[in-house]
Amino acid sequence: MQSRGSRNAGRSGARPRQRLLHGWDWSDPRIELEELAPASRVLVADGAGDMIAALTDAGHEVTAVSSNRQQLRYARARVAGGGFEPGAAERLIDVARGMVRAASPAWSRRRMRQFLQEDDPLRAASVWHERLDNRVLASLLKTMLGPAGMLSALVLRDFSTPIPAHFDEAIRGRIGRALRKHAPHDNPYAWRLLLGEELPGHRLPRVDPSSVAWVEDPLLDHLERAAPGSYDALTLSNVTDGADERWVRDLRKAALWAVTPGGPVIARSFATTMDDEAAKRARRDRGMLWGSIVVQRAGA
Repeated sequence: MQSRGSRNAGRSGARPRQRLLHGWDWSDPRIELEELAPASRVLVADGAGDMIAALTDAGHEVTAVSSNRQQLRYARARVAGGGFEPGAAERLIDVARGMVRAASPAWSRRRMRQFLQEDDPLRAASVWHERLDNRVLASLLKTMLGPAGMLSALVLRDFSTPIPAHFDEAIRGRIGRALRKHAPHDNPYAWRLLLGEELPGHRLPRVDPSSVAWVEDPLLDHLERAAPGSYDALTLSNVTDGADERWVRDLRKAALWAVTPGGPVIARSFATTMDDEAAKRARRDRGMLWGSIVVQRAGA
């Protein structure tokens, strides 16, 4: 749920809403860390600071770009040790989680907190399928995430992104898949998504915000002005979800121009994919939300 910003198109339009959209990042930086060469110059489509802090802490030279001034300031404060504030994304998820909790005792805070302490992924997946992925959840998600659903309308309003068809079924399957691979007891994304709380003891790597270049600019505009090879890698979250085809085409061209030959351009999507490698990467991401993670190499 990333805001892209652009001259003529994109979720936020030419004048993005200056409000906090993301209080947490939902992209697992382990994926990026697998793809990046040491000490890479990386452009990050801003977010909430998790990705920025992880890559900076790993020794990469990070530039964070966003046309949303408030989001950029929040990310800068957070990498320096600032506290969490819920953004529009977290408020949307909280609405859905609250409705499920009210209708299903299995989703009570006490029971969910007990579940999230499970350190065996197979047991966690079994509990998910037997107790948590129940009829109440299926019915509510189908209603809320359907074409006329309340959450679909709110996501479109806040992010100008349509919910993919059958996303209710997809997200239930992705949570079960993630639990089989990543035990919830040390997965911060499971705690965020299923309980709305931070994993106890989890902290962002604390980095000097002055070591990051903070750029207030629409992503496409920034890339089109960049010199060839300005970056060794780009990580874009899901900026292309629901975007205008021309904007996506222009973004891809500008991204590959701005990255050194062989450098990765990493993009996530809520949509399912027939690309086997992109699907495998999505399964490795602990964030539980993604249908695909595409890595395109400049010049390939």
